[in-house]
This record gives sequence, C-alpha cells and structure tokens, in this order.
Amino acid sequence: MAPVIAHAADAWRYGVVEAKGDAGLIFMPARFGEKHGLDIEMVEFTSSTTPVKALISGDIDAFTTSPGVALVAMSRNAALKFVGCNWQGATYTLYGAADIKTMADLKGQSIGVSGPGSMPDLFAREVLSSGGVADDDVTFANAGGGSDRFRALIAGVVKATATTSEFEPEAEKRGFTILARAHEAMPMFARNCIVTTAKTVAERRDQLVRFLAANMDGYDYALTHRDETNALAREIAKLPDDDTSAAYIYDEAVRQKSIDPLLTIPVDRLQWIEDMLARHGVVDQKLDVSAFVDDGPRADALKIRKP
Repeated sequence: MAPVIAHAADAWRYGVVEAKGDAGLIFMPARFGEKHGLDIEMVEFTSSTTPVKALISGDIDAFTTSPGVALVAMSRNAALKFVGCNWQGATYTLYGAADIKTMADLKGQSIGVSGPGSMPDLFAREVLSSGGVADDDVTFANAGGGSDRFRALIAGVVKATATTSEFEPEAEKRGFTILARAHEAMPMFARNCIVTTAKTVAERRDQLVRFLAANMDGYDYALTHRDETNALAREIAKLPDDDTSAAYIYDEAVRQKSIDPLLTIPVDRLQWIEDMLARHGVVDQKLDVSAFVDDGPRADALKIRKP
C-alpha cells in the first residue's frame, strides 16, 4: 500500500560525505522523505569537516558526520546539537603499503587522512599512539575523501591511509597491510551521528522530527533489503559491476550491528570521543557532552512512525 502523505513536501537539505560503497545505507533514508512530507536533498561533501560551515551558514539543514568533527565545533561554541546517531560502530581501517608491516614502519612516513579532527585523522592518531608512534613521528597529509585517500595509497603518494573498511578486498588484492581496524582497536569510536543547529531544533522542529522518522524508516528498510541497498550504492557511487565494496561494507555493518535504525544517541561513546579529543590536544579541555545532545526530536520521531 502506498504511504499516506500527511504533509506538503517541505525541502530538507541533508549533508553527507561523498558517495562510495556505503551509499546505499547512507542514501536510503532520502527515499522515505516523501512518506513524511519531506523532499530530502542529499548534498555531498568530500570532507567530513566542510559541512560544519555549511550547516552554520544555513546552506544545509542537517548532516551526518563523525562525532569528533561536531564536538570540535561545539567546543568552540558552535550552537550545534546531536539529534540522532545512525552509524554507531566504526567501520574504519588503517591500511599500509605492502612494505609497511608494523606501526613502527610508519615512522618518518606520510599518512593520508582528511581534515584535522575528522574521523580518519582521529582514528589514525589514536591507533598510532596505541602502537607507540607519536604524532610528530609521521606526517599527516590531507588526501581528500575516502576514495581519494585509498587512491593516494595505490599511487604511492602516502605510505598508509585511514579510510572505510570497504576497501579491504581491494587492499588484499594489492598486497597492502591491514594495520588496524577500528572496531577492534577502538570499540567506543562511533562513526556517524546526525547533527543540526540549535536554531533548527527550535524553529523547524516539526520538519526535523519528520526527517528523523524518515531516517528510521530508511535504515530499517536498508537492513532488511540487502540486494536493493547494494544496487542503490552502485547506482549512486557509480561503481562498476565487479566492485565488491558495497556488499563488503553492508555485510560488515550488519555483522557488527553498527547501524541503529532507532538513532539512539550513545552519550557514553560521545564522551569517550570528547575525552580522546582532549587527550590529543584537538580541544582545549574535556567537556560534558550531554550539553550537546537533544534527544527530544528523536523521541517524537519514534511516535509518528507508521508501519
């Protein structure tokens, strides 16, 4: 039965990081916008740090990003709020070139990450520190989006890179070394949360609630429709038919239960990330992250969902 649309189709601009193998999961909620009276426009960025400025300027209405990126902005008095967490598990990998066998081999080498404070940047710094490699032992190079970073490793521009785990099959073919996996090395590191401005929460709450409900429905659907979700990823990211990244990241996310369709906000994980930011000097001091969370719109979204 076709869904009953209870509202006019309001425009909602949703910022996401570049489409790649995980695009089926990330983009599926947009297909449920109409059900909740929204026209959800997906706006892609090559870096997880860029959407912060777009959100604050009003160019987008919400975005999904590494919690660390949002926490850095919040620590600098940006009036942002966590309103849901869609991808709580961290499906990230640190890849090394074929001649890099251990963390110690990275001393004096370049590592491809995204912008400062981004998830790949924080992940790389944390696992290197745990492996006895200090920040000043290596050079962190901003090598673009996730796909760009992996291509930089292939080209030899960097000796290691931090990016999503969907590239592991290709890394194996090329003889690259898997140096660390986030779900093993950093089990408290959440990958993505949904962030908006305090102004949007106050002035466009109804639309925000419907947007969160669309996300809940979209993730519910994606997690029970593997083939359709992977086909959507191939379509959006323009992946070749023999590309296995979409299937790999989908199966890993399901296996690790990384995605929560209810968008539960794990305050303990956010606090762990905040403490890590302080430990690496990315923020000046530890803050209580509960001040940056507004769970009210998510609670309301749970009430309006229809089967």
